[in-house]
Amino acid sequence: MLYPLRFEPVLKERIWGGTGLRDELGRELPDGKIGESWEITCREDGDSRVAAGPLQGKYLSELVDEFGPELLGEKIAGTARYGFPLLLKILDAQDVLSVQVHPDDEFAAAHEGCAGKNEVWYILKARPGARIIYGLRPGVTKEEFIAALNRGQLEKCLNEVAVKAGEIYPIPPGLVHALGEGIMVVELQQNSDLTYRVFDWNRLDGQGQARPLHVEKALQVIDFGKAPPRGFSPEEVDDGFSLENEDFTLLYRRVTGENNMSQSPEAFTILTVVGGEGELRHQGRVYPLRYGDSYLLPACLGRYTLCGELKLLFGSANRPLNIP
Repeated sequence: MLYPLRFEPVLKERIWGGTGLRDELGRELPDGKIGESWEITCREDGDSRVAAGPLQGKYLSELVDEFGPELLGEKIAGTARYGFPLLLKILDAQDVLSVQVHPDDEFAAAHEGCAGKNEVWYILKARPGARIIYGLRPGVTKEEFIAALNRGQLEKCLNEVAVKAGEIYPIPPGLVHALGEGIMVVELQQNSDLTYRVFDWNRLDGQGQARPLHVEKALQVIDFGKAPPRGFSPEEVDDGFSLENEDFTLLYRRVTGENNMSQSPEAFTILTVVGGEGELRHQGRVYPLRYGDSYLLPACLGRYTLCGELKLLFGSANRPLNIP
């Protein structure tokens, strides 16, 4: 009964959002500053609904409970309690995000009762000159960081990197980071929405209130002695790219013409179109693949065919959901 699953996006208004999801991807948006589109999510604060086919209207949480290993895979459903281990977003940063950091599993379990947050960015679009905050400048100590924060001069501690479309940046726990203005990314991450804000540029929301900061916890999880991971250029990515950590694997592949594929029964795959167009064929049915589309390919899917001129991301989980 399972087939390639496309979901209705769960849209989130953010102070730094805008209309980029409409302008770039042709999405229909409600009023307000839409900063995040949760493409595939299985959470209380956002549960994906199937957009088409026999399972239309079903929530991803229902499918996880109903199909278990058929959907998730033998390796991912290997616990007594099923859970969906990944979260896929598209972020539209029309303004700079807060300077932030994510905790690892151990800290998150002890202090928040949830999983930590390991993630990766694929730069979908970037204005000329757009920059991200990517770690700290070499040699910055915890004491120097605190002093600069207290003086309102945190920028002196931050490592900024110019970015362009097609680049990939790993964002492990403990790395200080922020998207800059004019950047849209595909974000694959652990199923966690836990963020510790360090600094929010002294801005106020629509009600004239500052968003809460989490400086004390952030200082406990920032990895002051570690340099940021290397980012990967479009040329490196375009040649065929693979990034693997303990939580997930991300692959980039180009498809030209007709390609026969086989889905592993060990774990589901999340397929995202980051360029071009084409179609996916499975058991006599055709599923259109357009720029910005994402599909969940169940572990039991078996053989399928990709056709067209496509740039694709393939994301898969490497372990079950970590439930404290």
